[in-house]
Amino acid sequence: MMSFPGRAQELFGKNDASSKKNQTKRLDSFYYEEGDDGDDNSNKNNDNINNNVNNKTKKNKHKLAALFLVALTLENTASMLARRYAVGILQLDFSKNVVLCVNEFLKLLFSLGMKYRKTDIKSFTRLKTHIFERVVKTATPMLVPAFVYLVVNLISYPSLQRVDASVFTAISNLKVLATAIFAQILLNSRISNRVWRTLTQLVLGVTLISWESSPNNPVIHKRVHQNWYEHISDMFDLSYAFGVFLALVQTMLSGFGSVYFEKVLKKRTKEDEEENLGKKLDVESPSSASLAKSSSPFSSSTELDVWDRNIQLALCSILIYVPISIYETKGNLFQGWTFLVIVIAALHALGGILVALSVLYSSSVTKTVAVCAALVLTTVFGHILFFEPLNGPILLGCAMVIISVWAYKDDAYVEAKLRSAGFVV
Repeated sequence: MMSFPGRAQELFGKNDASSKKNQTKRLDSFYYEEGDDGDDNSNKNNDNINNNVNNKTKKNKHKLAALFLVALTLENTASMLARRYAVGILQLDFSKNVVLCVNEFLKLLFSLGMKYRKTDIKSFTRLKTHIFERVVKTATPMLVPAFVYLVVNLISYPSLQRVDASVFTAISNLKVLATAIFAQILLNSRISNRVWRTLTQLVLGVTLISWESSPNNPVIHKRVHQNWYEHISDMFDLSYAFGVFLALVQTMLSGFGSVYFEKVLKKRTKEDEEENLGKKLDVESPSSASLAKSSSPFSSSTELDVWDRNIQLALCSILIYVPISIYETKGNLFQGWTFLVIVIAALHALGGILVALSVLYSSSVTKTVAVCAALVLTTVFGHILFFEPLNGPILLGCAMVIISVWAYKDDAYVEAKLRSAGFVV
């Protein structure tokens, strides 16, 4: 048996050409497989690293999407319960437009704080320069969703004066389908027939819950039909038809606003991702954490991110809501406000932030599905806290919503896998 020094001398101790050649061969065999070219293996290793990084980034995005969607569902539940308690139980009289205005102010402050928190803008001077030179100058696209949401809020009042609350709510629930339609038009999103059936079932479940749990509010103009022909004739009444038309318009506008916001929000992010995917990693390639950070809303990119878009939307909305609020309240903006109203405004602001993050990491359709899921929780807690009705049709509607949400989650996952494999669905 050869001693260790002898073996070491055999490997590294000889200085002749053959020894060095054997040494190089052994080292090459350590890095590369037998019979492969070194450059080819290097490229393969870089491709594998790139794929692993991209997979980790996608997994992180999926986790963040699930987190924000769950948070959005809980926020919508808390917000609806707070509004029901404030308006239905306490019967507080306050301006809804002022609440929306304060909501935008809070969202603006939070987004500015997140922007200041970023490492590349951690200076008031640089933050001010960034806001005025980059955010404000490019805020024009955000005027569209701000104006759309204003119109949605304004036309809901004359619509409710002409149709029943249950009818208005049932029509409003069509927002899920409207969002999916505009997603196909504006985003070129392909939605399979199976997903369409799931969304339709979701709409039916939500409509059933809303119809059965709609309160008989004497403020809303209601009709009492003595006979079936009176009901049919009333449907052809011009005032009633106009109310239904306004409800349909606000539903379509709401879906359009959601998809338009997604289109603007994801435009820069998609370009960044394509640029990252096109790069070949070398030995000095960045880590997976740094690549994941580049597509995150918390990244230090010089391009506009989700916080910039929230700032733009808040500024545009404030410009619209402030004069309307002053005119409506005749200058007494906070008349009827209590601590509960402040909580409602804060929940609205939180919801706006979560909507943007949910849309960024998932889609506007998925966001709308999560909002529909919140109706189930609201119904259950409304029954427990406020003794609201919970009969058989409502339970059936809740079951339909739960099944639809679960089916949509699975269908969306399967479709994503098929598309990544090159199949058209």
